[in-house]
Amino acid sequence: MPMNKLRTRAASVLLALSVLAGAGAAMAQAADPPAVAIAPVSDAEATKFVAANKKVTAVANSMTVELQGAASEEDAAAIQAKAEKQIVAAIQKEGITPTRYTEIIRLAETDAATLAKLRAKFGG
Repeated sequence: MPMNKLRTRAASVLLALSVLAGAGAAMAQAADPPAVAIAPVSDAEATKFVAANKKVTAVANSMTVELQGAASEEDAAAIQAKAEKQIVAAIQKEGITPTRYTEIIRLAETDAATLAKLRAKFGG
């Protein structure tokens, strides 16, 4: 079950990040992004990431609910813009950059040790 929890959180995070980057369509078009070396995640960064991720997930969940009630595309755009600002602020408040946050997600997708470290910080 912990893996399912992490996957659910990751799905929320990816939704939030696509809003954050405004890259929903761009992500769909990019089949294989170029390989870039990503620095390993320290224990301190993992702790910061988990704290930020909890906040990002809350914003993403709230945004999803608000988007369902959006009366127009303009309302939806305003909801997404508000969520983007909240996501950036939440990540930065935990002491990491949005870029590093995204790098950690990418690394966890391909590196079992990073995934294990994050799962341990998530509590299981």
